[in-house]
Amino acid sequence: MGAMSSASLASKRAATRAQILDAAVATIRAEGVAGVRIDDVAATAGVSPGLIYYHFANRQALVRAGLAEALDRYAAEAGPAGRRDPLAHLVDELQRHIGLPDDDGAARGRVRSAALEAAVFDPDLLPAVQQSTGRWMAGVADLVDLVDLARGGGGDPVERARVAEVLTALADGLRQRVLSGTLQPAEARQLVAAMVPVVLAGAAGGRG
Repeated sequence: MGAMSSASLASKRAATRAQILDAAVATIRAEGVAGVRIDDVAATAGVSPGLIYYHFANRQALVRAGLAEALDRYAAEAGPAGRRDPLAHLVDELQRHIGLPDDDGAARGRVRSAALEAAVFDPDLLPAVQQSTGRWMAGVADLVDLVDLARGGGGDPVERARVAEVLTALADGLRQRVLSGTLQPAEARQLVAAMVPVVLAGAAGGRG
């Protein structure tokens, strides 16, 4: 009976922690790290502020855990597969990363931007950022491979990884400009559509 009670208590604690993280992730997506306030997260999660401090030592610990959770979800949020045109699918995926064209995309962009900025001052976040980046780059590399194969290429894994790194780095830069308001979404969309064929062509030229 005692063992069952302990298991039930552990399960309840895990569920409460997950509930708090859900609220923290929602806040980060909507308002960024600056918008994370213990009282507000507690209200969203439907728990007391004291319960948050039971699970997380302080606000920084909550923000760190929330960003890590958001990044984990972010990397798993790939676009729909099965497009007829692999190039269009690749362009769409990069546009989604930048935050185009919908509000949810913008929320995803804020999560990654917030994590990159926070990791500069909080090295404990770096593993989560690296893991998320690696997973995203791997997904882009798979799309690059599909484009290459559709064009009769050999599907060189080293080359597609290099191309994926270039494309994701460019997308990171464009996303920052869109979020800062220094680049309009329509312009960013056009730049993505223009830059992908150029990078792919450069890679094909290098192989030649």
